[in-house]
Amino acid sequence: MEDIRQNKGWAGHLKHRGWKTVDIKSADEKHTIQVFILRLGWWPFSMMKIQRANYDPDFKELNQIKRKYWVVNSIIEPQKIQNPESYKKAGYKLTRFPFLAMSTYINDLKKSEKELWNDLSDNAKRLIKKNESVVIEKAIPEKFCKLWKISSKIWIMKTDEVANLIKSFKGKVRLVMSRVGNEYHSGLMVIYSKDTANYYMTWTSKEGRESGAHFKLVWNEMLLAKKSGMKYFDFEGVFDARWPQKKWYGFTEFKRRFGGKLVRLPGGFSRWL
Repeated sequence: MEDIRQNKGWAGHLKHRGWKTVDIKSADEKHTIQVFILRLGWWPFSMMKIQRANYDPDFKELNQIKRKYWVVNSIIEPQKIQNPESYKKAGYKLTRFPFLAMSTYINDLKKSEKELWNDLSDNAKRLIKKNESVVIEKAIPEKFCKLWKISSKIWIMKTDEVANLIKSFKGKVRLVMSRVGNEYHSGLMVIYSKDTANYYMTWTSKEGRESGAHFKLVWNEMLLAKKSGMKYFDFEGVFDARWPQKKWYGFTEFKRRFGGKLVRLPGGFSRWL
């Protein structure tokens, strides 16, 4: 699987937010890993992050990059770890405060549509059938963000950030919404990497929470991703007891009903200086 954070589109997205991207070698010298660096205000110091790489970094080269950019804090949140001892030797310890979720549900889109349907919970099947007539339509950033802001109680991305994300990924970002009559019930941003469709940002209106139309929207996007040749559908984070966020219980239960495999990621490894 290629995570969106190791895709060149993500580098373009973070550049818009002030981050610099540097490529380094993996420990086996066969792959390239994206490293993101952010200068801390007017200070000459920086912070650094490596997220969702499938390979261990070359820590010798990484240390050279850290010295060059005066990195005082760095965090590595790998997709996989080949050599745990190399992290310890480099001084990285498991942190209780990662940037990214430590677990997620992933659906295998290589399965047939019938198999994917059978994996759904009874409740999900019922709500998808109930909302069979719901209209699914694409949205422009301005409209998507306007409805998102109305429906959400938490931080949302700004319109220009969403527009830049679409530009950076060269069109591999879908903004879709569910509508019943003239009322919009939910919205979803899906980002495509090389082989994975990522359930990235979402919102649900009061009407949507009552209708369950979001089940139909997500199911529709899963099938579309499958037809587009994607191998996986990543729900981008669920509750994990290693980093207990109680407010995540609700959407974790929603995502569980789509029948994907629960994947526990290694977590975040941090080092000061």
